[in-house]
Amino acid sequence: MAGKKAHLAAVPPGARAPRKEPKNITEALDGSSRDVLGAMRRALAKKLDAGEVSSNAIASAYKELRELDRLIRLADSEADRDDGPGDDVDDSFDSAAI
Repeated sequence: MAGKKAHLAAVPPGARAPRKEPKNITEALDGSSRDVLGAMRRALAKKLDAGEVSSNAIASAYKELRELDRLIRLADSEADRDDGPGDDVDDSFDSAAI
């Protein structure tokens, strides 16, 4: 790395790496159901922001966007509960092996 230094930061215990979001719905199909929902939410939001949704479909598009967002937040909160503190601790250390 010529001229650029990597930024190092302290990471709190139990922190997870940020999840890599798929770029599109097709790429998301190879991932989890949460990835598919996220890609669908992003695609719908882009269409709404760009004005590509017809005026008679805006209400249902916003309702669908709200439902996608609710499902994603639900999946994220369940994942956070499943990844409670201590789940990734390696208890197999044997001091006698040193």
